[in-house]
Amino acid sequence: MEFVACYIHHSLQTVRRCEGESAGRCLLRGQEWFRTGKTSDGIDGPARLRAPPTPIAPPELLAVGATYLWIKPNANSIIGDGPIILKEVEYRTTSGNWAETHVVDSPTYKLWHLDPDVEYEIKVLLSRPGEGGTGPPGPPLVTRTKCA
Repeated sequence: MEFVACYIHHSLQTVRRCEGESAGRCLLRGQEWFRTGKTSDGIDGPARLRAPPTPIAPPELLAVGATYLWIKPNANSIIGDGPIILKEVEYRTTSGNWAETHVVDSPTYKLWHLDPDVEYEIKVLLSRPGEGGTGPPGPPLVTRTKCA
């Protein structure tokens, strides 16, 4: 059974309210969230909520040029649930308000057509199957391209 994401209403240690057809309260037990109450298909009692995946570590910088950054997304160490079906790299200049997102389908990825001597912030987003399956971005890698 697939459960939808929950939102924090008070604090991380108290109660979450679930949305959607499996509405009820969500409680933290140890490191996992559980849904309580009856779902629309009649199942009652606690059920473990699936958390969307998020990388634990920032992307790893492999090479730097004046107009490119070569990275390793570090998508193998995650918190949350898999399986991972989609990896995306989101990047932006640290001084700008725009961001671009690219799908990553290999162990390494080259960001290119970048500006020389500019600082960039790079984050990885992971997705698993089902509703609410895309997690928040992982920690950022902040790095600068070389001078031209």
